[in-house]
Amino acid sequence: MSVLEQLLESGQVAKAKTAAEQALAKQPQDRSALVVLSKVLLMEGQLEQAEQYIARAEKLGATAETLLLRANVAAQRGQLEPAAGYYRQVIAQEPQRAEAHFGLGLELIKQNKTAEALAALEKAAQLQPQHPVFIYRLGQVRLEAGQTDKGIQAIAQSITLKPDFLAPYMALVQALVDQNRVVEARRVLAEGLRAIPNHPRLLAMLTAISLGMGDANTSYRAASTLAAQRPKDPQAQANLALLLVLRGQRQDALHLCRTMESLGLATADLKMIEATAHEADEPPAYEKAVAAYEEAMALEPSGWKAANNLGQLLMRWPAEPEQKHIPRAITVLEEAVRRKPDQAEPHLNLALAYTRTGDKAKAQAQAKAVLAANPPPHDDVREQAERLLKALG
Repeated sequence: MSVLEQLLESGQVAKAKTAAEQALAKQPQDRSALVVLSKVLLMEGQLEQAEQYIARAEKLGATAETLLLRANVAAQRGQLEPAAGYYRQVIAQEPQRAEAHFGLGLELIKQNKTAEALAALEKAAQLQPQHPVFIYRLGQVRLEAGQTDKGIQAIAQSITLKPDFLAPYMALVQALVDQNRVVEARRVLAEGLRAIPNHPRLLAMLTAISLGMGDANTSYRAASTLAAQRPKDPQAQANLALLLVLRGQRQDALHLCRTMESLGLATADLKMIEATAHEADEPPAYEKAVAAYEEAMALEPSGWKAANNLGQLLMRWPAEPEQKHIPRAITVLEEAVRRKPDQAEPHLNLALAYTRTGDKAKAQAQAKAVLAANPPPHDDVREQAERLLKALG
């Protein structure tokens, strides 16, 4: 491996590029410099420039190296079959070239040729068992192929090989959550945060998982760290605001929401949290909560959650007469259904609203729409709809 290739291999891309350009200025037929500069340009997405240097290298004689470069160009252009063809040519010349097997596997998976892709990626991993990227991508494809345990095992192995490699942590956590192995998922996140301290993506996942497990303290610490790192990130601030409401720190949550609004960074999520904080007041500030939900609906014209939540709020708002807010609840719930017709929850709430007005036919139609949306068995929304249909007769 030349000095230029060593620089590139070690991640010193800028130095490698400069050194390759200097080498070519002295010796225009320096094959190593042509190859390294081509690789850098491909990393930068400058395909046309890269091809010029690849062509110059090919004039000195086509090799497995130049075929790999051609494969990279084709892959970046979405030319799946030509890219796979170049990788196969490399394998024919150098059967032990791990990166060719790896590249072929990636192209095959894009063509939904899962079995062939797995064989190619397994060969790459066999040839270079210490390469974390090869092992990680093998794990991902195993997961996609339904080989869950083997996929999880490979992704975990890639973390062992390179503890500061972010992508495997995220993939592994998601795979574990999908298997309802949330305790293990949280342990993986803790390991990730030790290896990559305070990484925003890992903190966000830890916030969500800890909250789902009922561990509000861990969730709050993670959300606070993330919000401090990203003071102008609406989602990070919304996560913290929600946890503040859950901790009973209503005024702190409202202050955070209003601060984001003053910066021109209000979002539907922040407005919905603001509405929750107003309803949590004693006594509940229903009018302010309604106004916040209406602003959330305006901020996200295609979103269904704010309209759904507003409809629910209107149905539980005490009033004289008792049905005073129900017509308005029906209006916003119909809007929620219009915005997301395949979402079961708004259909259920609209069915309940129609029941409150005595409109049995419309209530039945909406309850049936819940079942048509096919929520999972034993899902609370499904069970409520089934009970409602039974009660309506």
